[in-house]
Amino acid sequence: MNLPWLTPVFTQLTGRFLAQRLHHALLLCGPAGIGKQTLAEAFAKTLLCQRPSSQGACENCQSCSLFDAGTHPDFHILESEKQLGVDKIREGIGKLSATSQLGRNKVLVIPAADSMTDSAANALLKTLEEPTDNTFLMLLTDKVQHLLPTILSRCEKAVLPLPPEDQSLAWLQQQGLEEASPALLQAYGGAPLKLLTAINAESEGLSFRAFNEGVDALMAGSATALTLATKWQDSARQVVGWCQQRAHHAYTASQRVEDYAAYAQATQSARQLQHPGINKVVVLTQVLERLIRPAAS
Repeated sequence: MNLPWLTPVFTQLTGRFLAQRLHHALLLCGPAGIGKQTLAEAFAKTLLCQRPSSQGACENCQSCSLFDAGTHPDFHILESEKQLGVDKIREGIGKLSATSQLGRNKVLVIPAADSMTDSAANALLKTLEEPTDNTFLMLLTDKVQHLLPTILSRCEKAVLPLPPEDQSLAWLQQQGLEEASPALLQAYGGAPLKLLTAINAESEGLSFRAFNEGVDALMAGSATALTLATKWQDSARQVVGWCQQRAHHAYTASQRVEDYAAYAQATQSARQLQHPGINKVVVLTQVLERLIRPAAS
């Protein structure tokens, strides 16, 4: 585990496992970008290890070698680009029902448990209620409100908060992100892994730096809202989120009605972008025009 803010949770879960007091179904919930899947995989490796200790997996046994190679026969992840349907869930349940090939535990991880359809969730219920021997399930979500109550009631929930800002910034700098700052971290919701992923993928999408440069140009009159909206439409939700943050910070500092209006416009636009087929250029143009209106008034 190289995520210090999750180490206490990892240590607690490992201790309970070694004491044979671990619930067979865990629900890890918390904001996106804090490392829930990293935690789940590190703990899964411990559950499968042939010589686990309070520090986690031994890193030397056959199980650990297979896990690191991505070929462990008793470790399964259920992922889908869209929703997780009933067939995918049944496939995972089938793997859990089989005998462990290494003669120890079996682990199933569902990284986006909130993407299960109702029929898929219902298909998982029996396994949650009556798991096969030596079976552990880990469900991950950043939208716990989207899970069926019946799923929630059959899992032990671990709520993972955002890490402290100073801990996140120190970790990001250890990863080589020297430009990490409180403002940059806040632009990505305080989630260090989300920030690191975004910086590493800047060539493929809109960076926070490019957004700020664009807004500065907009306020200086050297760019138009329509031009930026057209350029940024593929990152519409991210742009609206950043506009929302910028307007909120401005209102907190100034208490001006105009700044609150810009925040309200961004909040409304965020809801509009949830509807398929919405004209993103129009929505973004409205948000950007409202964002610069306080500066012009």
